[in-house]
Amino acid sequence: MKPFFLFLVFCSSVFSAQIPKSLDSLQNYLKTKPKDTLYVLALNEYFTLQLQKGDYAEANKIIAQMERLSGKLDYKTGFYKTVNARGVLEYTKQNPEKAMRYFLQSRQIIKKYNLEKKYYQNCLNNISIIYKDLGDRENATKFAFELIDFQEKNKLSPLKTFPYDQIGSNLKFYKKYDEALVYFEKSLAIETQQKNFSGMAISENNIALVYEDKKDTKKSIFHLKKGLQYAEKIDYNLLKTDLLTNLGRLSMKDKNWKEAEKYLLRSEKICRKLDVKGSLKIVCQSLGDLYEQKNDDQSAQKYYLEAYQLAKKLPDPEFAYSINDNLAKFYSKKGNYKQAYLHQQESAAARDSVFKIETQENTENLLRKYESEKKQQEIKTLTAENTIKNLKIKSSEKQKWYLVSGASLLAIIGGMLFYQSRNRKKNNGKLSLLIQELDKANKNKMRFFGILNHDLRSPVASLVSFLHLQKESPELLDSETKEKLNLQTEKSAEQLLQQMEDLLLWSKSQMEKFQPEKNLFAVDDLFAELKNELIWVEKTAIIFENFSGIHIFSDKEYLKTILRNLIGNAVKVLESKPDGTIVCSAENISGSVKISVKDNGGGTEIEKFKALYSDKESIGIKQGLGLHVIRDLCKAIDAEIEVKTNKEIGETEICMFVAKP
Repeated sequence: MKPFFLFLVFCSSVFSAQIPKSLDSLQNYLKTKPKDTLYVLALNEYFTLQLQKGDYAEANKIIAQMERLSGKLDYKTGFYKTVNARGVLEYTKQNPEKAMRYFLQSRQIIKKYNLEKKYYQNCLNNISIIYKDLGDRENATKFAFELIDFQEKNKLSPLKTFPYDQIGSNLKFYKKYDEALVYFEKSLAIETQQKNFSGMAISENNIALVYEDKKDTKKSIFHLKKGLQYAEKIDYNLLKTDLLTNLGRLSMKDKNWKEAEKYLLRSEKICRKLDVKGSLKIVCQSLGDLYEQKNDDQSAQKYYLEAYQLAKKLPDPEFAYSINDNLAKFYSKKGNYKQAYLHQQESAAARDSVFKIETQENTENLLRKYESEKKQQEIKTLTAENTIKNLKIKSSEKQKWYLVSGASLLAIIGGMLFYQSRNRKKNNGKLSLLIQELDKANKNKMRFFGILNHDLRSPVASLVSFLHLQKESPELLDSETKEKLNLQTEKSAEQLLQQMEDLLLWSKSQMEKFQPEKNLFAVDDLFAELKNELIWVEKTAIIFENFSGIHIFSDKEYLKTILRNLIGNAVKVLESKPDGTIVCSAENISGSVKISVKDNGGGTEIEKFKALYSDKESIGIKQGLGLHVIRDLCKAIDAEIEVKTNKEIGETEICMFVAKP
């Protein structure tokens, strides 16, 4: 697992030249200078240095001094700096929810007193960072774009680097590593220009993680060591823990166990001293991985269990998912299948909270929108520059050439521009179509792999765990439990088979070249084939009526698949109903043929059929992949679908309207 890197560079601001920045000179300043507004700014700088040392008690005292003095002086900027400092302290102590409350409060103070733009820049930066730390990629990206627009529009200096890091992080998430490096290196250049060693350390860490994903361990370790040098230069303890942990992980990948242990134990020592639970959890899990690879099972189990207990106290489900996944593999390898099964179940539950396809798509859309707007702005700038150049050329030509020659030249230029413009429009149109097709393909691919990972992996894992438990530890199961597990295994296998069939149907319907073949055929033939296919249904009566002499011009296989799904869904509803009846009928109406499937299953809420109408409904087997299959196949043959449900009379009817030949 890769640690979440902590961004702790956002508590600083622009200070007056009269205020010193070194620890000794600041202490002397606070002893000798009058307690005015500059004194509040000096306290804020002193707070930053104490925070970097990890002295939280002293940092709290300084905040209290800032609050008292700002109130006494009625210093509006001091009010903001006090609340901001409290947010920074809570964030450093890894309490992101508390930190967010303080940063939102500081934004209100800025607006209320109309403070300088640099403070609003700082506030947007803080809020973006907290959303990232909470795992809310969409909101983190949204505020990052707002911050970029705000600071570039107002020409603020220095620029905040977090939004560029966030965009780089999104590009890295979508495996666009070279593009991600461009943003991270831009961030490093800004921090280097400002000689901000903590920011330089963070940028080096981000670059290192990209090279890790690119499988270039040598370059990754090189950048991590540079980052560690910067963090040590300013003695920033919390920053050091993340860099040391990453160096430990990378050394493990290089099978350099001695170096890995050295880095991880250093990081553990600092984490325990600072009492930062999130970072300590990551270090403990990494040490568990290390000792497991060294076959020191006792030490590995000790660190894994401590990481497990820490994850329970942390809000981020990613922590719970990763450690439970590790423990499940650890106990399975040791033959303790009961514990492996329990941790596998906890891991699956946490994974459900982490897995959000829709949020990922929204974040990617934000990124794509930002890149598009950026290119449009560049085009506008280039157009303006070209206009100015053309005016200069035109003026120069008037002085050198006669009027007729100038007019002719302008006509030639106009013709060339018209020709170029026409070609550009053609090329832009082709490019736009290609982008739309690529976007559609990417979304379908993301949906498909998301379903495979999220919905098919879990039942298979459960089946394997059940089988191992029965085989390896039969003494743990009494007859009642064994019968219950056998029943669960049978149902899981049946469910998995049904899910795979629905998934294959849906994925086939998404293929661009898989087109329906429409022919004229009788409804009698369609219903006769369905009767033969549904002969296995015993408890529920299936009646076909009102279809004699009706013909349809459509794809019979598509229609048969749709009706088989609808009837199959109704059969499931009526399994426990002794008088369950399904009526499938067809009739000619104005302009089309109406085919309906009606059941007496008691009726239900119309909301359950939302996937039949909305393309925006989340794709997933647990959300009703069968309904998505029906919707997409209906769309392919130009058939409209309608649902009627009535709890009072206990009936549900789904109608399909197919155009007449």
